[in-house]
Amino acid sequence: MKNEKRYLIHRLVALGFMVMFLATTVKGVYQVYFAELAAHFGQGRTGFAWSGSVFMLVTGLVSPLVGALSDRVGPLRTVVLGAVAGGVSLWGATVFSGSLWVFVAAYGLGGAFALAAMTYVPMGVLVDRLFQQRNKGFALALVSNGTAIGFIVLSPLWIALQPRLPWTQAFAAVGLLLAGPVALAAAWGARALRRAGLAQPAAEPGPAVAVAVWRQVRSDPGFYVLALGFMGCGATMAFVDVHLVAFWQDAGAPRERMGLSLSLLGVLELVSGLATGWLAMRWRKHALLAVFYALRSLAMALLLAGGPDVQTLGFAAVFGASYLGTVVLTSMYCFERYGAAIKGRVFGLLFLMHQCGAFAAVQLGAWSFDLTGSGRSLAVALAALTALGGAASFFGLRDGERPSTPGADPAPALAPAAGRATGAS
Repeated sequence: MKNEKRYLIHRLVALGFMVMFLATTVKGVYQVYFAELAAHFGQGRTGFAWSGSVFMLVTGLVSPLVGALSDRVGPLRTVVLGAVAGGVSLWGATVFSGSLWVFVAAYGLGGAFALAAMTYVPMGVLVDRLFQQRNKGFALALVSNGTAIGFIVLSPLWIALQPRLPWTQAFAAVGLLLAGPVALAAAWGARALRRAGLAQPAAEPGPAVAVAVWRQVRSDPGFYVLALGFMGCGATMAFVDVHLVAFWQDAGAPRERMGLSLSLLGVLELVSGLATGWLAMRWRKHALLAVFYALRSLAMALLLAGGPDVQTLGFAAVFGASYLGTVVLTSMYCFERYGAAIKGRVFGLLFLMHQCGAFAAVQLGAWSFDLTGSGRSLAVALAALTALGGAASFFGLRDGERPSTPGADPAPALAPAAGRATGAS
């Protein structure tokens, strides 16, 4: 029986990896077709960028809801909801292809919920329920590296298909993929766990506990440090997701070099994600997190450097080395600091700050281009923001530190969730 449960957990890790891999299509297809879509709707990049800005912001706004769903009904059931919502939304965008506002609503609302419900928040809850503390970082990095493989495999594919495949067909194909195979696979995983007797949703905290949780988070300086750094993480990731290909196109980068650079970014994202899980068991996490934010700042600075190879391959190498490190370490800090019943909610709040940074980066990048014809000013701002996040992480976080709630017993909220392998649905 023990071996059967272990085998089931391994299959669940593979399922989580697959979901993260295919979830990258939601952003990848938008990223590659961004300039074409802006021309199609005739609003310029500033007008069309509202779709990406709304997408980034709503992803953050629904993240606490996704965290609550993951805590209450299980992370894989949450994935099913997200996959179906994403499929319906992307199909809707193609059916009403002449309306920008329908596109904004379909992609910015439905697509945003889909991405939030298929990626970091539910997968973090899933891994937290399944693995002991000592293995949690590596397992989370392994699942999250689905996004890295997505970059490696799918980004060059979309770039190659973009001149030949209309955006309506591309969006329709992604919608069918999500509402079909992804939703069915997640539903199978949830059902298998229930049949094995492993599906144990976290108990819903009562009103008094919820108030104490908010008081605890609000009074915890470490939460604000994590939020500041994660905001810079989200802003730079949004730059890659929305503006990077257009930035390179404006600079005249060859299509082959752009595809190679995105693949390199994905390869190093894969390596750094696995390395982060290994290093987190041996290094002080606050120092390691500071190093990753410093690398992110350096990557943005390389976009301001001279040569085309530095702006493409150089940027991809440094950014890829930092890509998942910030997400994995922030997740680990969150799941170590807060209790089993509310970890999903707290990480949802952190992801809201992540997406607030993403929202600002998408819109400011479009404004910068329309006003100056360049995205260089945004690159400067993002380099400064991530450097600040690195400094705050180094000086404001300490490993093993726990927040305290004045006048309340923090023990229930801070009890370790791990120590045994459990199931999640």
